[in-house]
Amino acid sequence: MRGILTIACALALCTTTVRAEPADPQAKAAARQVLIALRVLAYDKALAERTSGGVVTIVVVSSGRAASREERARWLAGFALLPKVKVGGRSVRVVALDLGSEAALDAQLAKHGPALMIVASDLGAATDGLRKLARARKIITLSRREDAVRGGLAIGLISGHERDEIVINLEASRAQGARFGAGLLQLARLVEEGSP
Repeated sequence: MRGILTIACALALCTTTVRAEPADPQAKAAARQVLIALRVLAYDKALAERTSGGVVTIVVVSSGRAASREERARWLAGFALLPKVKVGGRSVRVVALDLGSEAALDAQLAKHGPALMIVASDLGAATDGLRKLARARKIITLSRREDAVRGGLAIGLISGHERDEIVINLEASRAQGARFGAGLLQLARLVEEGSP
């Protein structure tokens, strides 16, 4: 039931125009995950402080590995299916970034000023560096792996057999500048950093 409510909230509270219904199940799943990720952002009471102009920038960070680039491509395809999506009345801009060196990624983050960093699943070993950059620049992090959230990223969007589940590391999300409303915290499962 929680998963259905999460998706319903995502659909109801994000302003969006959806292109024709995708036939590809992976594309459909990607669009659903994008909507949920955007809804999480919409619950952030500090979003306006972390955006410039009327645009919310989201970066999708991946490594050079094929699986990582495929995951990034799925996220980008999900956003492409929602071309006029808005969060809190602001347009959404998506930028794809390669992990590279910490200094190079930091320069890209400074250039784009994202509110959300979607981290590819294979970047578990880079969690410490990503966590440090996200906290310094007040960027909410999102992963599809719960262990990354327990390792210091803020949000997990975990795929299940019947539904997606939102997992939140509250300490990490606050350190990254988010102030999530109670509605999201009731829908999500909270985890602590470093817990098994």
